[in-house]
Amino acid sequence: MLGYSKFEWIVAGILGVVLFSWILWPAEKKPTEPKTKKVSSSEIMKCSELIKTSATNPSTVVLHELAGTSSDRKGSGGTSRVKMDFEAKNTFGIQVEYQAVCQFAKGVPSIQIFNR
Repeated sequence: MLGYSKFEWIVAGILGVVLFSWILWPAEKKPTEPKTKKVSSSEIMKCSELIKTSATNPSTVVLHELAGTSSDRKGSGGTSRVKMDFEAKNTFGIQVEYQAVCQFAKGVPSIQIFNR
């Protein structure tokens, strides 16, 4: 039988079955986290307007909508939150980087602005 002993054929068969079952055996399923829903584009636009009206020098606001915007909806009520990075001049005329957090829910401030 091709120069192999019965013992070698048995060991090779057992290893083949173990490897085959290990490859095809379904992996332990991990619970998936629920996907967070995105806010609407109108809420992102509303946040942009809130930033412009809250800035010290609204004409100097530069929004980073593509690279610096994140959003989510959490909870059964769908509480919306938009984070947006922007730059604007402060009262001394210095260009400063900020991050705004707009929340669209009752009982919370509609916008909070932080230095980045």
